[in-house]
Amino acid sequence: MLAYLLRRILLAVPTLLIISMVTFALSQYTGTDPVQVDYADSPTAYLAKARSMGLDKPVFYFSLLSKAYPDTLHRILPVEDREQLVRLAAWSGNWAATSRYWQAVTSELAPALQYAPGPVRIALAALRQVRQPDEVPPLLQVARAYTDTLRDATARAILMARIAAVEQACSDWKMYPRRWNLLVPALHWHGVENRYHAWLSGFVTGNPGTSIVTGNPLLVELRPRLLVTLLLNGMALLLAYLIGIPLGVFMARHQDRQADRWLRAVLLFLYAMPVIWLGSLLILLLSRQDVGLGLINGLNAEPWLLSGKPFGRWAWDNMEKFVLPVLTLTLHALAILAIQMRGGILEVIRQDYIRTARAKGLSERLVFWRHAFRNGLFPVITVFANFFPALFGGSLVVEYLFDFPGMGTKMVAVFAQNDYAVLFAMVMFAAAVTVVGTLVADVLYALADPRVRFGRR
Repeated sequence: MLAYLLRRILLAVPTLLIISMVTFALSQYTGTDPVQVDYADSPTAYLAKARSMGLDKPVFYFSLLSKAYPDTLHRILPVEDREQLVRLAAWSGNWAATSRYWQAVTSELAPALQYAPGPVRIALAALRQVRQPDEVPPLLQVARAYTDTLRDATARAILMARIAAVEQACSDWKMYPRRWNLLVPALHWHGVENRYHAWLSGFVTGNPGTSIVTGNPLLVELRPRLLVTLLLNGMALLLAYLIGIPLGVFMARHQDRQADRWLRAVLLFLYAMPVIWLGSLLILLLSRQDVGLGLINGLNAEPWLLSGKPFGRWAWDNMEKFVLPVLTLTLHALAILAIQMRGGILEVIRQDYIRTARAKGLSERLVFWRHAFRNGLFPVITVFANFFPALFGGSLVVEYLFDFPGMGTKMVAVFAQNDYAVLFAMVMFAAAVTVVGTLVADVLYALADPRVRFGRR
């Protein structure tokens, strides 16, 4: 059994690695600058924040670029400038000429802007946004025309010299294209000093990073919400199995009778009904005072951290708030469990060894619980592998519906705030839960039928 378990764990590790790579890649290409600081207003604060987030490091252990780009491209900050340089180099393929042009319109031109009037500043600032050399001469012509009107000879000379330097850099950029470099691949090895390695190491060591909105560590952001969601899902999963499995066996023992037909109809209705509709229906029936029974106040649970109580005490004091969310998830889960258990039992009882057990004179109760039950668990175990992510995903909807302070409401909040560090940490957690669910299901298969361990050598 131990060898079987080790093999399954070893198979799960590369799966988690691939998921982590995909999740990390999505978190890196969100289309927005992750640094929530304006570089123009505070360049020092921007650079400090960017370096603390590792934006000056390569994304992965290696990078496959074209020869038109250097292996130090990741060091260029701010991110907006890096992206613009990539666009400029994509036109010519000549990184040296592109760099000289960019230096001319940024660091070399910046000191001269203090002498420039408004129209000249606008024209020269637009030089940073061009995509190809042909867009530069009209802007320089406007800047030169306004500079000629300046009365201050010193200012006019300084500006004219800088404009001429930009014009020369643009001419080199245009006259010496090397577009074939764009077609030549270049592989660069960066080692462990990269963003993915730091991100993955943080997950393994329990320090997955910080929120880009609040600045808090992700564990501080997610731990209270995660405990609430795990408690909610754990209670729902336990109740679903405690009710669904015996109910499925009962339906199998009374197949095609009145009780079996009614129960199948009810369970199919519960399974087909979306979770949000089922939760809304329970609110109307059990919580509303005007149109329902008003028995349960199952909305607006107090956030754990704001209560100032230990988690166990908070959960006990808010147990009434758990009733409707747990009931919603339980009803939806036990429906499929009972139906699958019924189908598994009915398939097993047609086997030859069941007929042999009956021929020996065993009672139907012993036939069902001692012989048919264990092998009939296989469909239920298969469903179990999908229940971990399904309940986690379902709880997102349920928590939002019942205003429950768990991972669901947190995911909605971080999505609205563009806090991608927290959002993709939650996605990674959900993916890990899915893999763990599959691993647990494999172990349960082996426990239910030892032949599974030896099915493949």
